[in-house]
Amino acid sequence: MTFMQRGRNVAAGNMAVSKDATPLTLRDLRRPRHAGLFEAVHRIDAQLDEASRRELESWIGDQYSVEYGDVPLGFVALCHLGPPYVDHRLDLLHSIVEHYGAGDSMPEPFAQARMLARTGAYPFVEVYGSGQIIPVRADGSIVVP
Repeated sequence: MTFMQRGRNVAAGNMAVSKDATPLTLRDLRRPRHAGLFEAVHRIDAQLDEASRRELESWIGDQYSVEYGDVPLGFVALCHLGPPYVDHRLDLLHSIVEHYGAGDSMPEPFAQARMLARTGAYPFVEVYGSGQIIPVRADGSIVVP
């Protein structure tokens, strides 16, 4: 089953991501992230053509909108491409996937999540327009701020 078969598909470009989004409720925050999101975020390290990447971003945005009530600006995670890359960010707002070396600077607000991602304790860290940074554990549970 592919990531697109696990949830509703939204046409690329129709995802609404806003810096003014309402902060997540405590109930939404505590809901575990599902395996499909882990698969999708992991695919960021794969060499995807632009159409596939946009489809992946759209699917991720749709899942967050439906399942958790808010769509993050993006994610920071360890990079598995190998040296010189150590981590990467997926910026859903600007449709950017960028891989970073150890000495590279990451833009805000993603830089705030970078050290959490680099610990290796979290498969990815969610970054929200409200300023919330939410680390996601391997079992799908999150660290409530």
